[in-house]
Amino acid sequence: MNTRNRNLLVAVGLVVAIAAVLAVLINRGSDQGDASNQTAQGSPRITGESLAAYDRGTRDGAIDRQAPEVRGVDFNGRSVAIVNDGRPKVIVFLAHWCPHCQAEVPWVQAWVASGAKPDGVDLYAVPTWIDSGRPNYPPETWLEREGWSSPVLVDSNDAVADAYGVRGVPFWVFMRSDGTVALRLSGGISEQELTHISEALLR
Repeated sequence: MNTRNRNLLVAVGLVVAIAAVLAVLINRGSDQGDASNQTAQGSPRITGESLAAYDRGTRDGAIDRQAPEVRGVDFNGRSVAIVNDGRPKVIVFLAHWCPHCQAEVPWVQAWVASGAKPDGVDLYAVPTWIDSGRPNYPPETWLEREGWSSPVLVDSNDAVADAYGVRGVPFWVFMRSDGTVALRLSGGISEQELTHISEALLR
């Protein structure tokens, strides 16, 4: 191969290499832009101090503390806010792959539909720890199938669960009308317990 041909091949190789590098950089920038848009649109916004991680074996240090306020969206992109608006609240954290959550959702929905939920107490579901590789995905299909009718705030990055000190699911947070935590429970509860605790929030 003569010198002219060798120089031509080197030049072509450099052009191809530069084009490849530019393509990678452009695609990376585009991906990062998409990710930032998704974060801006879908990630919940949390204000206030986080609650300590729940520990069943000790006195719950979150009791009487102000709960964090959360603003986010449901599965359809509609705004949902769990804030101190003067109304008592019940928040249940759920994971689509959790068998105990799967068992609780139908009877909790039946409890709401029957009118057993006290008037003046708001109920929210917070699907968290969402994992496309685990059973019963996606969570919106599951909750729709069960006829879930209460507001849903999607915890797309687990930040809400962290802010409320969730260690396991289902996880219940009961809040008074002044926004303070009355009780946190991890694991399943009965319909009678749910009614009794919810009614106590109105006193």
